[in-house]
Amino acid sequence: MDRKLAAILSADVAGFSRLTALDEEGTVRALDLCRGRIDEMVSEHGGRIFGSAGDGLVAEFPSAVQAVRCSVEIQRRLFSLTEALPPDRRLEFRIGVNLGDVVVSGDDLLGDGVNIAARVQEIAAPSGICISASVREHLDGKVPFALTSLGERSLKNIPRPIFVFRVDWQQDMPVGGSIASAPLLVARRDKDQPSIVVMPFDNLSGQGDEYFVDGVVEEITAALSRVRDFFVIARQSAFTYKGRFVDVREVGRELGVNYVVEGTVRRGGDRLRISVQLVDAETRTQFWSDRYEGAIEDIFEFQDRIAAQVAGAIHPVIRNAEIELAKRKPPTSLRAYDLVMRAYPYLWGRRKDTNNQAIELLQQAIAVDRSYGRAHALLAWCHASNASYLWTEQPKPDLEKARAAVEAAGSIGDDPTALTAAGAAMSICGDQQRATILIEKALALDPNNAWAWARLGWIAIYKGEATRAPERFQRGMTLSPRDPLTFNMRLGMAFSLAMEGSLSQAIAIAQEVINSYPDVTWSYRHLAAWSAMSGDLETARWAAQKLLAAEPGFTIEWYRALPWFQNIPHWEEKMAEGLRQAGLPER
Repeated sequence: MDRKLAAILSADVAGFSRLTALDEEGTVRALDLCRGRIDEMVSEHGGRIFGSAGDGLVAEFPSAVQAVRCSVEIQRRLFSLTEALPPDRRLEFRIGVNLGDVVVSGDDLLGDGVNIAARVQEIAAPSGICISASVREHLDGKVPFALTSLGERSLKNIPRPIFVFRVDWQQDMPVGGSIASAPLLVARRDKDQPSIVVMPFDNLSGQGDEYFVDGVVEEITAALSRVRDFFVIARQSAFTYKGRFVDVREVGRELGVNYVVEGTVRRGGDRLRISVQLVDAETRTQFWSDRYEGAIEDIFEFQDRIAAQVAGAIHPVIRNAEIELAKRKPPTSLRAYDLVMRAYPYLWGRRKDTNNQAIELLQQAIAVDRSYGRAHALLAWCHASNASYLWTEQPKPDLEKARAAVEAAGSIGDDPTALTAAGAAMSICGDQQRATILIEKALALDPNNAWAWARLGWIAIYKGEATRAPERFQRGMTLSPRDPLTFNMRLGMAFSLAMEGSLSQAIAIAQEVINSYPDVTWSYRHLAAWSAMSGDLETARWAAQKLLAAEPGFTIEWYRALPWFQNIPHWEEKMAEGLRQAGLPER
């Protein structure tokens, strides 16, 4: 059996059945004309057509460069040939190119090399060209066309994922230019999902630490992949850059990513030090950096801990960067994703006016895309917050709106953020069982989700299991020390300590939160009640006055009506009595 390496071009007509249904004879004549032109172009570029069936054809070339040049020439000439026709009558070919090992069978070629070309062709848009990574490796500086990464794709009947690139043949580069420096036909940030790659870390120690360095990168990549808020380039693609210097802009263009994670590893005696940074691939701006140290004897535990902490820290940093991008967009170009990004800064239960801003933006997102589950789930959280923080004179309607929004969210089973928001809303609505199911599902998808750990802590409190809450809040704060919900996690920690009888510690945390977050007015409720319970009526009354100044409509009756108290009636009574002693009105 003879084998050889060949560049395979696979092409077919997009929507051929529709075209023949409209005009069978005219379409067949046009196909014959196009095939004649394609045959000429293939020969001109040193190739030969070895297979044709229906509206498709397959050709071989001795080089990847010739195959891609021919593909572009085919699209250009056929576009000129058919542009006078009505748009719904044009023959638009999709082309896929792969470089691979093939089996020679007479005049025919067989094997994976041919099959992959056909599957890559299926990804191409009408009048589009897609190529595999094996082709792309041979093109740099040899063809004047920009390439855009489409990421790793699982192709039908192909046992391994294939990295695919789009050839932007309608946009030339300067002759002799580099593909990597070409402007992309479509801006990377037009995607609804930011993308990220974890580059191989630089090993500044001996060769013996190489396995650990690679292991850290693999674990961080896996941890980020579970976040689901962004697309993460697979490890095997990132590792093609191992051992060579490369500019982050080049990485961004070649892999189609917005963000790049870089790092170094250095050994000092029996300790390892890892430095990590997150960089904008377009501007080279450093968004975040941190350093981690650990003992060599705990090397695998250290590896896992670093991965969790890096993923937990990077998540909110990227989210904030996407928020800033959405803010800079003109209103006329906003999509549902951008509107949700704009809503994020207002989501975190700080003030009534900002919560209402979030509601308005989320409603706009839903108007753009009614099936956007995350927007519905976050809207549920906002309505639940309105009720929980008593920002409304009638909490019950907002609780009903929260439940309705959770139901409207529909299928959010693969979105940890949406699951967390829906679970948080249901917890405030008093359904701790359903809330637990939603939050635990979020954590199964993304174990490094700080918000989910915080809400699991509150669920423990609402179930009367306060002893289980502190470790959950601590896990959330460790994963995301700069999280916008840090104040909430700190107050949750204080609440659980107060329920366990450690009032002095709870009061100290409440005072710390008030000093750091003066706009979080519901902190005064806790400080008033806990100070009164500890016998410090002076502090209790001061906190009560502050609360009434910020929330003049507050009453103990409203507070007790909140549904999350239903499993902890004894604690509800203790809190109510403390608020009475602080001087807050009953009704």
